[in-house]
Amino acid sequence: MRNNGKEAVRLCEHIVRQAFGDVICRVASTLLNRGRLPLSTISRLSALPKPTTSAALIVLIQHDLVQTNGASYKNTGDDEQYEFDTSTCLLRLRWGRILAITHQTYDEVALEVVRTIMVYGKMKVPDIINVCGGSSDAMRADTVNNAIIALVRAQFIRPTSSEMHILDSDQVQRRFNLHRLELIRNKGTSMLSALDIENCEAKAKHEIREEKESLQDIRRILVERPKIDKDLNNKKAKKRSKVNTILGNGTGGEEFDYELKQDIHLRINYDRFGILIRNELIVKAAEERWNRAAGIVMRAILQASLKEYSKLAEERSGDFIGTNSIVPLIEEKEYPTLLAGLAISSRSTIPEVVRNYLNILAGDDGSAGTAPFLRKDNGTNPGYIVEIEIICRKLRENLLYQLVREKLGDKAARVLAVVSKSSKAFETTVRDCAMLPLKDARAHLANLQRLSLVETQEVPKTAAKSRMGLPSSAEYHLWAMDETRVYETLLTNVYKALGNILQRKAKEIEDKRIVLARENKAEELGSDRSMLSGKDQEDLMELDDYLKKLSLAEMRSEVVVFILRDLPGAPGSK
Repeated sequence: MRNNGKEAVRLCEHIVRQAFGDVICRVASTLLNRGRLPLSTISRLSALPKPTTSAALIVLIQHDLVQTNGASYKNTGDDEQYEFDTSTCLLRLRWGRILAITHQTYDEVALEVVRTIMVYGKMKVPDIINVCGGSSDAMRADTVNNAIIALVRAQFIRPTSSEMHILDSDQVQRRFNLHRLELIRNKGTSMLSALDIENCEAKAKHEIREEKESLQDIRRILVERPKIDKDLNNKKAKKRSKVNTILGNGTGGEEFDYELKQDIHLRINYDRFGILIRNELIVKAAEERWNRAAGIVMRAILQASLKEYSKLAEERSGDFIGTNSIVPLIEEKEYPTLLAGLAISSRSTIPEVVRNYLNILAGDDGSAGTAPFLRKDNGTNPGYIVEIEIICRKLRENLLYQLVREKLGDKAARVLAVVSKSSKAFETTVRDCAMLPLKDARAHLANLQRLSLVETQEVPKTAAKSRMGLPSSAEYHLWAMDETRVYETLLTNVYKALGNILQRKAKEIEDKRIVLARENKAEELGSDRSMLSGKDQEDLMELDDYLKKLSLAEMRSEVVVFILRDLPGAPGSK
């Protein structure tokens, strides 16, 4: 689902203005509202000198917010043109959650590394170490280097290159033209069939996708070397083992040492963080449908299925995961919860309990209801894969019904559920299935239609009556729901809410700018808020309360955006 409407553009303008200021926002706004443009046109429309426009574009490219057609890089002879990347800009709203995941998974050093890359954009390893305080401290530099290695190995940060800033559409078109010319030379004619053109296009897309994946492969920056010093009595080895234990990357007992190449830039891998956010939503869905113990088992199988090649958009987890791979990932402190969640003998072993939960998650217990979360293979020691797309579709549906329930009530949500599960529904069908009087059903359908959640289609009772020009009473209506349109409408509304939140934040900070200046002055003098007057302290406490509530609303809205836009199975995504 791709939505670059006016609300998304307005939200991106707020994000860029808060991050980089008004001048760079003028350049970004020009690209957002006008589309792809060359430098001279951007300079003229934004009313900025060319050097200033060039500097603003460099900043935006450094932070992956602007892409080019690659004309100068590929020596095509055309003018270099620039285009704003809306999707990457909106991912900046996820920074708070990304930092929280990093802090939970690793330590303060890894958190500082991720924060540094966020602030400065793409960076090389020496630059990251210097910014993190390792320029004059060898021990600090070694700690930061180990943190970078752990993050790279876990795919949280990954390599990038200049070719990653070229638009996919332009690269595919150039590669398609090359394959087309080659095919013309081989066949000796320029009259190509539709199948030949389709094959050239598919081959070009595949090659560009493979090249981009190779440019982002961690092996471009991570070098494996066999361990020379295996004696942990050595002080340096002891220290390295301790750091690896703290970082949780498990390199203390491995047979390789890892080094980083110094000339390759690194960037944040939003897709990897998105997988962890998605998995946490799936765990919560399992807890809501069954119990907390089912969520524990679900978390374990998701952790076991996480591989280097895992993608956020995958329909299901890769390989079948056996019980023996799931049980070790469950902590001992969770065992009482597992035993309390099932009515079984207390003498049952943990593998038996986990196997029972896996059968429940796979729907083998015979319970009726929604689709199972797992799929089970046939064998003496069965394995399980997670049906990610099915779960995400259910999450999206539940979110839609919840939003309708909050705005229009439970009865309207029941009416929408009936319409969504039918390709076309009569009013009488909605009345019977939603168990409502016809008058109430019609009223709720009208309210849902006003919110662009359902639509109608007039159908003549007979073609003959339609040709005879009979009145509308001779026709009847069918109700339906266009899922793609509905979710795009919801996404636009959430973008609007996020834009209002950011605007309100900026307004609150602007209103308290004088008090904030006094607080900064007090901090420069080595004091705190107690140095200020009582009225100033009350204003600052009020501002903190406003910002806390707005940040919470922003975080919740961003989760809604993640469910509607980023999870697999979205209507119209294929």
